[in-house]
Amino acid sequence: MGTEKVDVIVIGSGVAGMTAAGMLAQDCKKKVVVLERAQYIGGRCLSYVGEGKTVVADGVEMDAKAFEKSLGLAHCYLGKCTPDIETIFEEGLLDGRTFEAGGHGLFWGNNNRADFMLKHFGQHVEMPLNRGLGFIEWQGLNEDGSVKPTISHQVEKGKPYSWMSEEGFAKTMHQLGDMSRLTFKDLTKLTTVPLQSWLEERGMHPEAYNYIKVLAACQTGQAEPRMTAAADFLGYMAMARDIRMNLTTGSVATVDKPGTIAIPLALEKPITENGGEIWRNTPVTEVIIENGVAKGVKYKKDGVEQTLLADNVICTIPPKYLFQVLPENAFPAEWVNFMRDEHWGIGLLTGWVGTKRSIVEDIGIDKTSFIWMPGITTPEEGFIGVVDMVMCEFDSWKDGEADRAPEGKTEYLFSTALTDKEMRDPERVNLVIERCEAWARATFPNWDEDVEFILWTPSPEALGTYRPIGTERPTHKNPYVEGLWLAGDQYGEKCWGCGVDFAVLSGIVCVDKMMGTNFEEELFPPHHRGLPIESAE
Repeated sequence: MGTEKVDVIVIGSGVAGMTAAGMLAQDCKKKVVVLERAQYIGGRCLSYVGEGKTVVADGVEMDAKAFEKSLGLAHCYLGKCTPDIETIFEEGLLDGRTFEAGGHGLFWGNNNRADFMLKHFGQHVEMPLNRGLGFIEWQGLNEDGSVKPTISHQVEKGKPYSWMSEEGFAKTMHQLGDMSRLTFKDLTKLTTVPLQSWLEERGMHPEAYNYIKVLAACQTGQAEPRMTAAADFLGYMAMARDIRMNLTTGSVATVDKPGTIAIPLALEKPITENGGEIWRNTPVTEVIIENGVAKGVKYKKDGVEQTLLADNVICTIPPKYLFQVLPENAFPAEWVNFMRDEHWGIGLLTGWVGTKRSIVEDIGIDKTSFIWMPGITTPEEGFIGVVDMVMCEFDSWKDGEADRAPEGKTEYLFSTALTDKEMRDPERVNLVIERCEAWARATFPNWDEDVEFILWTPSPEALGTYRPIGTERPTHKNPYVEGLWLAGDQYGEKCWGCGVDFAVLSGIVCVDKMMGTNFEEELFPPHHRGLPIESAE
C-alpha cells in the first residue's frame, strides 16, 4: 500500500462512506483512503447481474456458494429458493437478470438525494420510477387452508380508491392533506415521537390508518409504527407536496443494470481522480485511539496486520457493530451499552421472481404500477403487526425500458417489512413466504407455468440499525474521541428518511461538520436537506 498517513480514513464503502469520501477528495482536496472488507464496494447497497452460470458484483464473479456467502456482508441470508440455489445457478436461470441483496430505501427516481449528489460529481445513474398504483385484496383462507380468490384494483388518477368506502377515502385524503402541510420545522419536534402515537392523536378512520401505515412501511421499511420515528415518515409526506410525486404518479425507484450498486460504483471515479484510494478486501481490525484522539486504523491485507494513520476517521459501521473496530475502553460504558445493546434492525423480506413473460396485465393492473397487497398475516398469528406485501415489475418501469431483465422476460420484486427478531425466526419467515407464494398462485392463473425461479433473500437489518424511539440519533462527531466521525443511515441528529436516501444526506452532513462547509445547502433543494436542528456537534 505504501501510504503511512493520509488526511481522512473512511471505514466502509457503502453509500454514506463513498459520498463522504467523494466530497472530501474532490471538493476539500483531502487525501482519502476508503477501506472495505469485501472484494467489492457498496456495503449493504449490493446487487448482482447474472452472467451464464454465475453472478457478478463490482467485477467479482461468484458461483452459488460464493453468492450465498456474499449475502452475509449485506446483512442478508439465503431463504427459500425454487428450484434450489445450485440448480438456479447450474441452469443459468439468472443469466441477464439484475437483482438486489435484500432491499434498499430508494425513492423519487432521478429527483432524489442520490441523483443530486451524483450530478455534483458529473455522474449519472438511471433510476426508473413506478407509474401507477395497483391494489390486490387478500380475501384470507378457506377452512381447508387454501387461499380465497383475490380481487385486483387499478388506481385511477383523481378517482376514489375502489377498495375503500366513500367515507374511508374522504378521511384518507383529508389526513394526507394535513400531513402535506407540515413544515420541516414542525418535524424537528417529532424526531423522538413514535409514529403510532402521532397517528393515534388524530383519531384516524380505520381505512385511513391502514393506508397511511402502508405508506409509512414503504417509505421507512418499518412495519410497526410504534418503532418508527414520526419525522422519518412525515418528512417524505412533506417532500411529496413540494415535488408533486406520490405512489400513483411515481415515487418508488429502482436502478438500471447493474442495480443499486451502481450508485457507490459511480462515486469511485471522483475519489480516485482526486488522489483518493479505495482498498477492497481490506478489513479494519481496530481504530487506533490514544488519549481520547483517533490516530488511524489497524487493518489486514493478505493476512498481515498493518497500520494507516490519519487525523480523521469516518466509521460507517452500524451502531451495534461499532465495537468490532472501536476499543470499548475508550468510551463511557453507558454509551457502549446503548450503542451495542439497544439498537435494533429493520427486517425486510425480499423475493426475486424471474418469469418468462409479463403477468400483471393478466389481472387488469398496469405493469408500471407499484402493487400493494395488504394483510397476509395478522397480530393474532403472533406477528407484531399486519404484514403487507408489495410487488413491482421493475423491468417495465421507465416506459418499459428499464434495463433489468433479458429481452422478453420479466423480473418481479416481492417485499414486506418484518421486525429484526421476526426475520431471525425461520418459522415466521417461511410462513410469510408460503402466504406470498400462495397469494401469487391465487392471483395469477398461470403462475407455475410462467415462473422460472423464486429467490428469497431475507434481511434482519436491511436498512441499518435503529435507535430506541424516544432517543436522539448518534451524532456525526463523536463526543468522546476527537477526530472520530460516524456516518451512515442511522447517524446524524438532523438527518431523516431511510436507506440510500438517508445515507447520502448523512455522508454530506458529516463532511460539513468535519470541514465547516455547507455542501448540504449547495447540493440539495430545501426538501432534501436535513431538519433545521441546532446541533451540538
